[in-house]
Amino acid sequence: MATAAEKKQEVAKQGQQHAGLIVNNAFIDGLTAQLKQKQEYGLTFPADYNPTNALMGAYLILKETNDKNGKCVLETCSQASIANSLMDMVTMGLSMQKKQCYPIAYGGKLQCQVSYHGNKAMAHRYGARDINAEVIYEGDTFKYHIENGRKILDEHTQDFQNIDLDKIIGAYCVVTLSDGSTYMEVMNIKQIKTAWKKGFGYKENSGTHKDFTDMMAKKTVTSRACKQIVQQYGDVFAVESYEKAEELESVDIVAEDVAYEIQQNANSELFEPEVIDAVEEPKSQEPQKVDRETAEDADLPEFMK
Repeated sequence: MATAAEKKQEVAKQGQQHAGLIVNNAFIDGLTAQLKQKQEYGLTFPADYNPTNALMGAYLILKETNDKNGKCVLETCSQASIANSLMDMVTMGLSMQKKQCYPIAYGGKLQCQVSYHGNKAMAHRYGARDINAEVIYEGDTFKYHIENGRKILDEHTQDFQNIDLDKIIGAYCVVTLSDGSTYMEVMNIKQIKTAWKKGFGYKENSGTHKDFTDMMAKKTVTSRACKQIVQQYGDVFAVESYEKAEELESVDIVAEDVAYEIQQNANSELFEPEVIDAVEEPKSQEPQKVDRETAEDADLPEFMK
């Protein structure tokens, strides 16, 4: 008969085993060790940021994340790409659980994509005190000038009657830095829609971008402004990971997936050469010889010849 203490130990042991199934502790420990090495060379984290907790939280999210074929990304993406994406996330001081970034799977690889919330968090970390964005409607009075390569807002006068989602002509974001200086980003509606088309799930005449055009326009111009702050004031480690994540915006995800599937499936089928029956020839003649390689090639698809 097991004692109460033994039962308690058994329950604790089962709990540890269950946790091991949920989170690959050895994998997380390996990434944590790499982060410690980076810290020796100058990598720092925000005071309220726990990299180990961020890694474990992200791993749990990945266990529930599927690729376009409905398979878990932990099974279909290479371990190296998973490790690199999680390292980039932590190096930037972001959290998947807080929706500051999210995983993107394509071509057998996993990438970390920075979200609107992540862009703002990083900008605040590197000196942004206030971040304010506004939409420009047809009929508004909007003026700005350029001074030493920076845009300076002169005037934006908006009439309440001008507010119409179908008459948005642009948006802007003004970032006030801790030293009192400002940085301004302006985008017209064509630039904004071009940025949307590079994203995931965008539909021209339906969906979130259609129903909440003003809010999505503000998010787009805000993210663009914050990127400039991060790239200008961020530390070298964060900027390197940030630029890697930004490169994802120019990747043709569909083309990458197609190329990967072709590569994976090119040699998955076995091609059996057709058996050619021997034709009985008169004994007085030399038997006709069949070139085996030519016979096999005749039945292979063009790309296998």
